[in-house]
Amino acid sequence: MEIMVMVAATVGSPFAPHDGSDGHDLAAAGSTRVTGYPVGAGRIDGTLTEDGEPTAVLLLMEEPALPGRTVRARPVALVHALRDGRPCPKLVCVPAHDANFAALTGVRALRAWHADEGTLATVLHRLDPAHHWRVEECEDPAAAEEFLTQARQAYARLTGCLE
Repeated sequence: MEIMVMVAATVGSPFAPHDGSDGHDLAAAGSTRVTGYPVGAGRIDGTLTEDGEPTAVLLLMEEPALPGRTVRARPVALVHALRDGRPCPKLVCVPAHDANFAALTGVRALRAWHADEGTLATVLHRLDPAHHWRVEECEDPAAAEEFLTQARQAYARLTGCLE
């Protein structure tokens, strides 16, 4: 499944594969294997979640994206996060056709990129420091796609644009 993600902000992260599968040299100055790949916070227009907002996305990227840029992406996980104790689910996505992210196909692969629940919560806090974040669990792409399908249906019901 491919989606279009509208990027709102970007921060650095510790996320990078431990095994060199992205082809970057560990010793090279500025290597993303050392510094980590940037993560963009964004949304998917044409969707509506239970909190009345478009679906929120964390987007791993090779280069930071400027706010307002749209990126073609694919979901790799559904993150069940709490923001100040309230549910705030987020999709984790990667650029759809970027070879650096080809091996990122689910939660197990994310953990191999050092993207466990604690580290995801830290990145969420960096993107939105005014709130307390906790990540309870992550689910694989099938759950992310089902969540996205429900959010699209909710938007269609609200706008009267049923397909």
